[in-house]
Parts: sequence; structure tokens; C-alpha cells
Amino acid sequence: MSDHLANKQLTAHFLTELAEAPETGIEAVLDRFCHADCHWEVFHPFGRIDGSAKAAELLWTPLKRAVPDYELRLGFVIAGEYEGREQVSALGHAMGTFDRPWLGIPPTHGLAFFRFGFNAIVREGRIAKAYVLLDVIDVMRQAGFYPLRRMPGSSEQWPFPPTGSGATLDSVDEQRGAATMAIVREMQLGLPKPGEIHNQDSAKGRHSPHWHENMNWYGPAGIGSMRGVRGFRDCHGALFLQAFPDRAGIVRDAEGPEDAPGHYTRLGDGRFAVTGGWPSLYATHTGGQWLGLPPSGRKIEMRVADWYRLDPNDKIIDNWVMIDIPHILDQMGLDVLDDLRFFADPTLSRLP
Repeated sequence: MSDHLANKQLTAHFLTELAEAPETGIEAVLDRFCHADCHWEVFHPFGRIDGSAKAAELLWTPLKRAVPDYELRLGFVIAGEYEGREQVSALGHAMGTFDRPWLGIPPTHGLAFFRFGFNAIVREGRIAKAYVLLDVIDVMRQAGFYPLRRMPGSSEQWPFPPTGSGATLDSVDEQRGAATMAIVREMQLGLPKPGEIHNQDSAKGRHSPHWHENMNWYGPAGIGSMRGVRGFRDCHGALFLQAFPDRAGIVRDAEGPEDAPGHYTRLGDGRFAVTGGWPSLYATHTGGQWLGLPPSGRKIEMRVADWYRLDPNDKIIDNWVMIDIPHILDQMGLDVLDDLRFFADPTLSRLP
């Protein structure tokens, strides 16, 4: 068995056992699959967590307590190497009965979905670093406390890839994956540059030749999901370019530190690929409309990961996108979880 395949199966087993473990067994699962000093980078409000014991205390045990019967559904898992490091990426959701508060979000006492992405660096058969991407705003929406304007796109749960499309736990296709990543990077490098917002090519979506005409773009809560290049442009692309006209991607030094900004992962496996940065983009929020918020004038950074699937004709047909929206809002001066307390906790006075 190759290292890539072993790491893929390790990660899938880890996430599954973590879901199946009782609240008191979370730390034992982490001990078995992760290095004790594993570093965890988690979407806002968690941030960086050092060590598996702290990850159990601050992240995984509270989630299990809030959703004690949660079941893990993995859409796909891919594996490979980037910057000389063995890496794995998974996309899926946890689903279960939301019975206790989580991050101050009141429980629904019914079925809830927790979208998540998981990117990991594996060393010596154990997870050494993990990025956990959670759609917190979507959980707020399900609980009836959605903090933003109505989404331009659909708020429905993301579908998984169709059967027979690859990325199984039985194999790793490096050769096809390299070709997939080349197509994805060509598309990314062709995205509109700062200053091109009013350019005619940009308005038409210059990168559209890389996409299937019926491509699906699955965005986080706040943006929503859409279909087709026109749907993407109208519901997200044009709004984003207008809000952040000076946006700039971060060029990462491949020989630099592991924690450097820029893309920390670029993996291709079969017809699937992932790219992710922590952060991967800087911009000044000078335009309105994106998320329905007035311009704050603040410099912000964006933690983002994109998962892609190519069709048999090498067109990008699916793009699942996790963006740390609460982290962006916090930088704009809006703490949606703090605001939630005044709506969700009747004991708090709304008066000075």
C-alpha cells in the first residue's frame, strides 16, 4: 500500500471513529490517530489550538456534547504530497440531533447538518497538523438565527459527487490527479486581477472556458450555492470583485515555514483536487453588497479552501467552497456570535 493510500484510509477512519466515540472517548481517539503536539487550525471562533488534549477539550468534546448522536458523512477523501509533506483532504458533513447549545447557538432539538472540510498533514502514520473548516453561519441559519441578509444563492445542503466519479478509499490516482490540478491552477491563475473589475473580459467571466456550462458552485452560508457561470457571476463573483477591488493572492514560499500564508495544500487525486490557504488572500473591503454589508474600509485576510471535480471532458463541474465567513465579519467589526447572545439568551438585558 502506498503512503498516500494509507494516509487516506487513516484520515477516513479517524473522522469516523471520532464521530462514533462517546463524549468520554474523544481524547482516546485523538491519542490513537494524532501526534500529542498536533497543531489544529480551526475556523473562527476557535483559531489555533495546540495539542490534541486541547483540541478534545475545546473543539471535539463540545461538538459531541451538542450533537451526541452525530453521524459522519464523507463526500470524498483525496491524498497526495505538497511541499514535500504527506497530506490528506476530506469534505463532508456531520448530521445528528442538535440537542445542546454550540458556540452559543441554541439547539433545535431536531436534525441539523454541520458542513465541514478537513485538511491534514500526516507524519509517521499520524496526523501532525489539521485544518478544520466549519460552516458556523449555516448552523446559525438552521437554528433560526441567521445574521446576514438573504443569501443570493441557494441555502440548501451541498450534494456529494455522483457515484462512480472516483476518489474512493481503495486507490489514489496520482497521474490523473496531477492533470486535474494543472487544469485547476490554470483556471485560478486566469481569474480577474485587481483593476480589471470593469474590464469586459472580467465581466463575462474570463476563466469560463475551464468550466462546464452547467457547473455547480457550492458556497458557504452568506453566499449560497448556484449553477452555471452566469449564476456564479450574478450571485457571488461580481459582488465579490466589487467589494474587494484590490484583492491579492499570497505567493507562498515553498521552502518557507509550514505556517506561512498562501496555499498550504494543493492536492490532485483522480478527477478531484483541493487548494487551500490560511490565509490565501488579502483585500480591503471598500465596496458594498457582498454579504449585504456596507464597506468597512478595513484590510482583511481570508481563510479559504476549494474542492473541485472534473467531468470526463476535463471541465470543472463541481466546486465546493469553504470560507471562514465569521472570521471575515470579525475583521470588519461584526462579531455575529457575540451579537447572538442578546437574541438567544433572554436573561441578558438589551438596555445599557
